[in-house]
Amino acid sequence: MVARKYLQAQFFDSGSSFIRQVIPSKTVATLRWNVASSAYLTLRDDHPIVSTLVGEEGVRCAVWMVTEDGATHNARRLLEGRVGAPAGADAPNGTVTVPVLDDFQELATILGWQVPGALIGGQGASEYWRAAGTSEANAKAAIAANVTRLGLPWDVAPSLGRGLSRPIELRMDPLASTIVPPLVQDRLQLVIERNEDTGRWLVDVREGETFSRPITPQSGVLSNWSWVKQPATATRAVVGGRGDGVAREFALVVDAALEAELGTVLEVFVDARNAEEGASLVPYGEAALADRAAKAGLTAELRETSWFRFPDAYDVGTKVLVQIGALSVEDVISQITVTHDVQSGFSVVPTVGLASEDPQARLVGFINNVATAVRGLERR
Repeated sequence: MVARKYLQAQFFDSGSSFIRQVIPSKTVATLRWNVASSAYLTLRDDHPIVSTLVGEEGVRCAVWMVTEDGATHNARRLLEGRVGAPAGADAPNGTVTVPVLDDFQELATILGWQVPGALIGGQGASEYWRAAGTSEANAKAAIAANVTRLGLPWDVAPSLGRGLSRPIELRMDPLASTIVPPLVQDRLQLVIERNEDTGRWLVDVREGETFSRPITPQSGVLSNWSWVKQPATATRAVVGGRGDGVAREFALVVDAALEAELGTVLEVFVDARNAEEGASLVPYGEAALADRAAKAGLTAELRETSWFRFPDAYDVGTKVLVQIGALSVEDVISQITVTHDVQSGFSVVPTVGLASEDPQARLVGFINNVATAVRGLERR
């Protein structure tokens, strides 16, 4: 007997009390690594849940993948979060599309205060909130300080100290924009999940398992791909600390081994004017060199086989070794699109790599990089 798979939606009120369970006519759930996952549900416009979605604020939804195999019934929660703006078409006998955004998105709406333990009038007590631990330790400390400030029912798991040590600074900055990029560089995944038993949210950092065999064009898993190899762009970093003019502090961080390998010197300037007085400037230089190290960028769409199926063989964040000719790249499964259509069936499409295929996203990233560079020049 062939197992039956489908996607099911559970709706809750703003207090997470159960409202109704629904099997939409079509569901497209996109699971993302270190970015908010999302789902789009298609319902008939006369479905009873539609009046709830239109009439109540703060409705939540959990999307589950259900597998039925004979008497066995397994359910796995793919994502959960707030319902966005429903949109109807082709009334009166049309459909309603219901977007759902995972709770990871809440991180983008939390600011990192410079003095999270003080009221707004006490923010002048410090110029920045600072941390200089590993990417995991920094992320958890920043989240814990600010969810405590807001009184959110979030429990932050203790840090295991994973990732490279990097200094971070917060001054009313969105938490996600500061703490997530270092986790991405260290191939660590930040997760925010509601515990159904306690009604509280767990915040943790996970490291994906490594898939046991390499992915090659001959394996039948690679559907299409593109890659680029980027050489290192810096071998030494000049770090400018506090002070102005002749009083400014400077430090030099050099990767001598890389310079010997390349046979040349590549200098960059790092503005660390906001570093705490008396603090070492070396971590700022080390972080800059790590950011500019050689990289192999890969984007690959995979297809499922009998031995490569979600979620038994892989998940979001699973590390895979992709070998294409002379190229060998270890990367993570960064996106999984799960689709269920009552007419056409069930499908799963995983994607490896962090490269953006969205031209607008690439443009925004370029503009942000240019703006950051200009601000750095202005501060020197």
